[in-house]
Amino acid sequence: MFRRIVRWLRHSPHIHIRKDGVQSLSDLVGLIDRFIDDELRYVLEWDDFISWDHSNPEIEAIRDRIAATEPLFFSKDPAKVAHANELLLEQRNQAALLSGKAVRTRAASDAG
Repeated sequence: MFRRIVRWLRHSPHIHIRKDGVQSLSDLVGLIDRFIDDELRYVLEWDDFISWDHSNPEIEAIRDRIAATEPLFFSKDPAKVAHANELLLEQRNQAALLSGKAVRTRAASDAG
C-alpha cells in the first residue's frame, strides 16, 4: 500500500516530490550546465536545487549566491538577464575549479 502511494505521489502531475540530485560540486557544475543549455532532466530540476538549503557548506554558499540572482532571470530587460547569466557562469566556474572540471567561457546559445 505504501509503495502504491509513493508511486502515485511521484508520478502525479499535481504533486512534486523533491529530488536531491546535487551531491557534490561536480554535480552542481553539471546542473548549472544543463540549466544554461536548457537541457534539464526534468521540469523542476533547477527548482529542486535553488529553492532548498543544502547541507554541504560549499554548495550552499554557491546556491545562496545564485538564488540572489533569480529575479534577474525573470526581468524583461535583456541586460539584466545577460547579467544574471554572467553571474551564474561565474558561480559555475568557481564550482568547476574547486571540483577539477573545465571552466566554461560562455553559454552555448552565445557561441554562434
